[in-house]
Amino acid sequence: MDLSHHIEELLYSNDCVIIPTIGGFIVNYTASSIDFVEQRLLPPQKSVSFNAKLVNNDGLLANHIAQKEHLTYKQATSKVEEFSRQIEIDLFNNKIVHFNKIGKLYFNSDSKLEFVPFNTNFLKDAYGLPDIPCVPILRSKDYLIKNKSEEKAVAIQSKGKPAALITALVAKPRVIAAVAAIFLFALASPYIYNALFHSAPTETSIAQDKDTTTTAPNKKSQASLIPSISATNSSDTVATEQDSTPIQEQEVPEIPQVDPSQDYVIVLGAFGKKRNARRLAKKLEKDNYLPDVTYKNGLNRVGVQITCSPEELKQHLKFLQENYNKKAWVVE
Repeated sequence: MDLSHHIEELLYSNDCVIIPTIGGFIVNYTASSIDFVEQRLLPPQKSVSFNAKLVNNDGLLANHIAQKEHLTYKQATSKVEEFSRQIEIDLFNNKIVHFNKIGKLYFNSDSKLEFVPFNTNFLKDAYGLPDIPCVPILRSKDYLIKNKSEEKAVAIQSKGKPAALITALVAKPRVIAAVAAIFLFALASPYIYNALFHSAPTETSIAQDKDTTTTAPNKKSQASLIPSISATNSSDTVATEQDSTPIQEQEVPEIPQVDPSQDYVIVLGAFGKKRNARRLAKKLEKDNYLPDVTYKNGLNRVGVQITCSPEELKQHLKFLQENYNKKAWVVE
C-alpha cells in the first residue's frame, strides 16, 4: 500500500502533511536566488522537509483519502494506520522508504532518521519555470575606461538639450496659448503694466529737469561740459566695441587620471562538496561580497572578487581573515 500520491497532492495546497506515528512533511517557501556554484538563476519554489516530532493525527490525510477514494472516515483512518505501520517495519529493517516525487526516508549510520528530498517544486505559481543559466560577464579595465569616456561625451552633448526642449515646447499650440494668457493678464493689471512699460525716473531725467530751471549763465557752464560728456561717450563706445569682439574659447586638454584600483581575488577555502561551497558563497553575499567559485583540481574553490587599491585590499583581507579563514590568501 502506497499513499505517496495523496501526500504529494496535499503538499501543493497545504504547508504540512502528517503521517501518524512517523512524522510530518513541511513545505517551506524560498524566493528566487542565484546559485553561484552551478551558475544558474533559480525560480521561486516550495521545497519539502521532514519533522519526526509531528506525530499527532490531524485528520488531513484521512479526509483527503476518504474524498478521493469515496470511503468513510473510519475506513480511511485504518488505511493510514496500516500505511504508517508498514513504514515503521521497513525503517527498523534498515530499508529505505521512498515517497514518490517527495523524497526518501531512512536511518543513517548514527541510527538517526534522515530525510533526503527530491527536486520537486510544490509552488503552483512557479509551475513550468525552469532554471536559467547565469554566467558572470568578465570585462577588462580597458573596456570600463572606454565606457567612462563615452559617458562623459554623452554628458557634454546633453548640455545643449535644454534649448532644443524650449523650442519644442514653444512650437506646441497649448504652450503658446498659455504664454499669451499670461501676457494679457500682465497688461490688464495696472501695477504690472506700469512696471513693464513705465520705468522709474532715472538720474539723467532728474538732471535735465533741474537744468531747465537754471538761468542763462548756467547754460554757459553746461556748454563747457558738453565736450567732456562727448569724450566720455566716445570712450564708452570704444569700450563697448572692444567688449563686443567674440572671445575664442580654447579647449584645455584633460589631464589623464590614474586609477590605482586593481582586480583581486581573495581565496577563502576549497571544498570537495558543492553544498559546502554554496553555503560559504551565500554567507559572503550577506556581507555584500561578490563570491567567486571555480572548480579546479577536483575542488570547489571559493573566493571573493574585489576591485580596490592596495591599501583597501589590506583592510578587506584583514576582515576576511578575522571572520572567515585565518589562512585566506590573495590572487591577483
